[in-house]
Amino acid sequence: MIKFFRKIRQKMLTENKFSKYLLYAIGEIVLVVIGILIALQINNWNENKKKEKEAYNQLIEVQKEILNNIEDIDTKANYYREKLRDVRRIFSDTLVIEDYQENPRLFSIMTSYDNFLTQNEAFNKLVQNADNLPDQYKPIVLELKKLYNTFKLEGSLNSLINLSDEYSKFSIDFAESTYRHEYDLYHQFVLTNKEYRNWLARFSYTLDDVAQLLVMKQYEAIELYRQMVALGFPNKDMPKIEKMYLDVTADIAQPFLGRFTNAQDTLSIQFKNENLVIGQTIKLSVRDTSTLYIDVSGSYLEFNADKSKFYVLMSKENANYNRIPEND
Repeated sequence: MIKFFRKIRQKMLTENKFSKYLLYAIGEIVLVVIGILIALQINNWNENKKKEKEAYNQLIEVQKEILNNIEDIDTKANYYREKLRDVRRIFSDTLVIEDYQENPRLFSIMTSYDNFLTQNEAFNKLVQNADNLPDQYKPIVLELKKLYNTFKLEGSLNSLINLSDEYSKFSIDFAESTYRHEYDLYHQFVLTNKEYRNWLARFSYTLDDVAQLLVMKQYEAIELYRQMVALGFPNKDMPKIEKMYLDVTADIAQPFLGRFTNAQDTLSIQFKNENLVIGQTIKLSVRDTSTLYIDVSGSYLEFNADKSKFYVLMSKENANYNRIPEND
């Protein structure tokens, strides 16, 4: 091919057709430039595809990490919700010494805790490569940064741990007897001592914060996981997540519908536009057959078996609501 073009140039020069040769030479240069540009474009396309594949693989690892965090948060949130339920039972003044003897959780309510450490190795690697990520993945990285910001949660957990350590020093007088598994004195103490109630009140306020932040962080992680699935990332683990919050249907929503009141307020739970809502704005998610989740506050409405009443689990106030009969 090169010889072919060389012969054409030589023929034009020997025939003294310089103007035609000049035009031909310019055309040849243009062809060469176009060829180079096409080659560069192909190379850029290949590089972009390579970066896109690398970013996709990194995000798959982050997605796996998010799932691990969701499952860990779910375990921790359940643990702290049980503590909150126990606190509510204590402040209801309905417990007797047999309750403490039968339920070890009540005995260790302020002396035990479960720390939460976010898995973030895959996320940190992704952030280090953030400048090289394709544009279509940059919005999801911004959402990931919000999700992995656990400063408030860590602060509340540390406060709870400090309170637990302080209480352990306060209750040191019972250490020897509990070591010998002689619990009667301690049980009597927690049933009657006002200072114990003060400690428990302080503990429960921080416990409210921890449980609420864990639940909100779990909900954020689930929503982000669903966004990644919508973008084309694997969805094989979605059944694990779907068990944590049920899709709201008319049948699932029906038992919760109605008007509820306490001394200060009246709430109406309705099913509108395929959503379970309080009033006009606050959407609810169904955690299970007895629990509704308020995603704007990270709180749970916990109902009794026949749905005639509920209380707000993560609330510092006395937030018990009773159903208003339909004919009232």
